[in-house]
Amino acid sequence: MHPSRQPLALPPELLALGEFAFIDVETTGGNPLADRVTEIAVIRFHADGRQTRWQSLINPSVPIPPAIQTLTGISNAMVRDAPEFFAIREELCALLDGAVFVAHNARFDYGFIKNEFRRVQEQFSADLLCTVRLSRRLYPTERGHGLDALVSRHRLGHFERHRAMGDCEATAAFVQHASEEHSPANVAAAARALLRTPSLPPHLPPDALANIPDGPGVYLFFGVNDLPIYIGKAKHLRERIRSHFSSDHMTMNDARLSRELRRIEWRPTAGEFSALLLESELIKERMPLRNIALRRRERQGFLDLSDDERGLHLEWCAASEAKDVVPDRYGPFTDQAAAKRWLMAAAREHRLCDHQLGFSRPRHAGEPCFARQIGRCHGYCEDSESRDRYRQRLQIALASKRLPAWPFPGATIFEERDIEHDRVDLLAFDQWCSLAGGARLPFDGDVFRLLRQVIERSPEAFRPFA
Repeated sequence: MHPSRQPLALPPELLALGEFAFIDVETTGGNPLADRVTEIAVIRFHADGRQTRWQSLINPSVPIPPAIQTLTGISNAMVRDAPEFFAIREELCALLDGAVFVAHNARFDYGFIKNEFRRVQEQFSADLLCTVRLSRRLYPTERGHGLDALVSRHRLGHFERHRAMGDCEATAAFVQHASEEHSPANVAAAARALLRTPSLPPHLPPDALANIPDGPGVYLFFGVNDLPIYIGKAKHLRERIRSHFSSDHMTMNDARLSRELRRIEWRPTAGEFSALLLESELIKERMPLRNIALRRRERQGFLDLSDDERGLHLEWCAASEAKDVVPDRYGPFTDQAAAKRWLMAAAREHRLCDHQLGFSRPRHAGEPCFARQIGRCHGYCEDSESRDRYRQRLQIALASKRLPAWPFPGATIFEERDIEHDRVDLLAFDQWCSLAGGARLPFDGDVFRLLRQVIERSPEAFRPFA
């Protein structure tokens, strides 16, 4: 480990966005959750023009695979007496603190650094600038954006590739070259767009965005009188919340939120599915001003098809009263009017009977419906079509809205894990409804839609509710 100077430079226009810490890691493999870091290098560009260079081999405490040794040139013997990550964590944290985390394919390096900190029970977060994305933004017509391609195409010189400091120098040299070729102002603008540098809303305290976690979850924006004005979900809470206040990308809605916002709250989850369900639940419960699509739908329900002594008929069933999945249930619909509109369109397409569907009533026995009079009904209303034949056609017309049978023998549990943040969410369901405290909650069309998608994608992730 040693600090020194390097004749690379970033323009003042770029450093106006903040100090930049270029970083590269070498590892035992490509999985940040399972593999370990073997080498780290950092070049920090300070606001006053200084640079700090730092590098260290790291003992990964696991063998380095032969193929990785060949690629990087880092052998098991080289790291045997190197410090473990715990020993260098404070020095590294000081180098990265408050700086933009810059790397080529930044999510890779960032993931490894975050997980090394997690293994020693510490948290790490930073704003990311990925130079792969920067290259694509500045050179959209070029095909290759890997580090080898950039070094070759821009003639950046010789660097010790696949070693941490060499790759770190190459990455910084690319940004320096791009600033000279595109002008510092243009590169700074591109970096600002990728960083989505937030402009802090006027009524928030200075540290309001400082401790937002990186993982999945739901966030709530509160306005005056501490009333919720917007609720959203995110795979990466920190990135998503900050993006609302990125001045160069602010939509009219984001600008309005920024003016109204007084407080931010977030609720981490173990994954995106948990976040989607929580978002839907909170929006219906809190009724935030700026959320429209997922607001409370108290009037949603189904059409139930019955064939009994009264005849063949469809009846409206409110979702709140739909206790079980019955064989001939169709929907869900947002309300009874939406069901009628859909049914009228299906009737025209499949030549169904207006009388049987309840769109009209006969004045006397055997009076044909209007659709029959204009040749758009096969005659069920005047007994020209048998009940069995009409029922068969009606079921075909309704088929796209048929509520599927619950695919499990009983209640089931979906387990969602976030290994990186050591969180597990257990979600219970039965008959397309959420369970809370073992009791089935009212049917919710949004829960049904989300649950159906995840069951189709990963049925093996569900296990019986014990």
